[in-house]
Amino acid sequence: MELQDTLDSVAAGIRAIPLLERLPVFAEDKGNIIENVNQSIARTSFCVVVGSPSYNDKTPDSGVCFGGVRLVVTIFEKPVLNRTKPNCLTYLRAAQAIAKAMKLFNTGDGLLVTKSIAPPKDLGDGVVACDVSFELDTTL
Repeated sequence: MELQDTLDSVAAGIRAIPLLERLPVFAEDKGNIIENVNQSIARTSFCVVVGSPSYNDKTPDSGVCFGGVRLVVTIFEKPVLNRTKPNCLTYLRAAQAIAKAMKLFNTGDGLLVTKSIAPPKDLGDGVVACDVSFELDTTL
């Protein structure tokens, strides 16, 4: 299992959600994700990033690395621009759609479990963000 492959798999799953099919969805990697987010917010007033992977070994006394992977899907929205569009998708509707569609999604290394939808954060410049957290148990 590779953490980047898991991020890519989840990003592909989110892109397949009909409600999000025309919106930018990125898997965080070593590239300049901040620039991608800024460009997407300027262009579409909306963006989704799959990232913040972490791993917690549940078998510290074993040679096998089996544990929990946690990742966070962040939905970015600039409501003042986005909500002027007819039938716009809001960060909260997107968060709910992602949580529902991706629960028990098979990443190829395990099934995702939805852990939480966090309250929105004001990032300044009129942009808000909302996190949907997922976990899966797997072997590294």
